[in-house]
Amino acid sequence: MPVNLSPAQWKELEARFKFTPEKKDSPGTLSILSRDLLEREKCESYLDQLATEIGAPSRRVAASMLAKRYAFLFVAPVLYAMTVYDKGLPLTLDNCRLASPDESESRVSGSKFPNLSFDGLEMTEPEAGKRLEWRDQMMRQLFAEHLSPLFRSLSVAGKVPMAILWENAFVRMVPLYEDGLEEESDSSVIQRLHDDFMFMTETAPASIFGERRNPLAKFIKPSHAGIAGEMLASIRQTCCFYYEMSSEYCRACPKPLNCH
Repeated sequence: MPVNLSPAQWKELEARFKFTPEKKDSPGTLSILSRDLLEREKCESYLDQLATEIGAPSRRVAASMLAKRYAFLFVAPVLYAMTVYDKGLPLTLDNCRLASPDESESRVSGSKFPNLSFDGLEMTEPEAGKRLEWRDQMMRQLFAEHLSPLFRSLSVAGKVPMAILWENAFVRMVPLYEDGLEEESDSSVIQRLHDDFMFMTETAPASIFGERRNPLAKFIKPSHAGIAGEMLASIRQTCCFYYEMSSEYCRACPKPLNCH
């Protein structure tokens, strides 16, 4: 039997993460297939155009902001569906596309940051007694096969350290689990929230991420790992450069502290 989300689940993903099937791009819309971002020239060209649209002063800032946006649009809904719904959303570099909002959308949302659309999505769910193996597969598709190669390309094109890009993703992931532990009443979902987060940040092998070591482990305080409400340090370890395109720092930015 084909796996699908319920209407309520689709509605929740759209409300939380703007997660919607592919829409036809408006004429003149800045748009690119995720796979094309792996090509350096295309990635550099896209970042330069994106920088102009969002008011970023450099390709470096645009690359960092795009990583943070991509994590919100892609990583967050995939992890949310995996942990809360026990459903797999195998989004690939070939079925995802970034497209900037048209003028009417931008006026309504107040943002010029791109949205993510997709097509050809075939959902999965774990077989009885095999959730851990299924989870490994879902995370490998999410990180090693999609996010890691994309981040490596953004790192090269934008000259941004990988640690910054991974922490940009991490700050989008943590609220899913912190908020979930506060909001959920289903004991099985609460257990998955604990288990999935601890796996990602403590025990997942580097191969799950396509990296030499687990890139998320460094952002967790050892004494806080897996504890509800204490998963995320109050101050980031890296700076995402948001202050370069804004009149203020992020709430968790380490730079103000380093200035004293």
